[in-house]
Amino acid sequence: MTPNLIVASLGPFAELLGVVVLYALFTLLRSQADRRPYFKAWEESWVMMAVALTAAVIFQRLTDPISVLYATAPFWPWLFGFAYLAFKLLSLALLVSGARLFLSGSSARLLVKVAVPLGLALSLAADTFNGRLAALGLAHGLFAIAAYAYGASLFAALPESRHSTGSRLAAFTLSALTLLWGALVVFYFSARLDASLSAQPWFVRLERYGFYADLLLQLSLAYAMVRLLFEDGAREAVDTRAQLELLQDRQRLPQYYDDPSGLLNRRAFDASVGLDFSRASFGSVVRLRLTNLERTITEQGASVGDTLLKHFAGVLDNAVRAHDRVYRWDNRDFLVVMPRAVPRVANARMQLLLTRAAPLLVAGVREAIRPEVVVAVAPFTGAEDLAAAVKAVSEDPRLQ
Repeated sequence: MTPNLIVASLGPFAELLGVVVLYALFTLLRSQADRRPYFKAWEESWVMMAVALTAAVIFQRLTDPISVLYATAPFWPWLFGFAYLAFKLLSLALLVSGARLFLSGSSARLLVKVAVPLGLALSLAADTFNGRLAALGLAHGLFAIAAYAYGASLFAALPESRHSTGSRLAAFTLSALTLLWGALVVFYFSARLDASLSAQPWFVRLERYGFYADLLLQLSLAYAMVRLLFEDGAREAVDTRAQLELLQDRQRLPQYYDDPSGLLNRRAFDASVGLDFSRASFGSVVRLRLTNLERTITEQGASVGDTLLKHFAGVLDNAVRAHDRVYRWDNRDFLVVMPRAVPRVANARMQLLLTRAAPLLVAGVREAIRPEVVVAVAPFTGAEDLAAAVKAVSEDPRLQ
């Protein structure tokens, strides 16, 4: 065997070692990623990739006639071929799921569920006994192209307010992976048809060293993922610092606070006060209307109504997450901006908050007063459509 062929044959093994190192890195960062589902999905993607490449290395030995592990029966090559395809498709599905979670908080559970059955179907259709790695590459190549292209489109479609070095690098790397796997699929298909293209020296080198190119791009993708994690952490730190400065400057910024409730007011929202993290993320806008405020004022008096207002404002302000922001919107309406929360989660959290809110006991009032609230929720994907989300909750039929 020539040195070039030896180097080429070591490609899957080299990529396996590289992916194992990447998984170790992602494991070290797990403590910083507990609150970020997208990074957890990417970590699991690397696990699936490592298992797939382990199966690929064994499959390569089983189908190489000069290997001591060369299989004379088709079962073992099929088994490890199936393992490679199933775990590689799981890796791609989790990669896409992480990208979707980063963009809008929605996952791709269906893709994860169909990965193993699809891998089984492809392993039965592919020639795992005679085709070597080329058969596996051709079997799942189109799915790899689709996954990488879709991931690249998700990062490219991020609003301008969410563009960063990490997102641009992720989009570029995923695009490069799309082109690489497109070229590999063309080669595998040409070789299957014995086309003249597969005999061209430059194309043969692409197939031989494709694993090394894939490894370099996977390393670049992993760097982009880690950078996105750190950029998120930096935004959270900046938002926390800005909130502390805002609290310290409260006496000098009375125009941004509502006196009766003690919350930020509508003018603060218009000036983007407290919205640094939200504007660089997806999330949900929640509008809550305290429907029994006017009735309480009419029946119990203005002082009881003011007490109910302050009580409900305190419930909201104390129960929201660290980076959520609560605004007194008008006489009986409140606005909560919840970054990194999809509408389903935001609505469930608000309903749980209202259910657990303690009733108000007021001296001289015979019965406890429980806040009666109507909730409307709308999603946003960045600073560009935050105002549209506010308009959407304002026009919700439940608030009309």
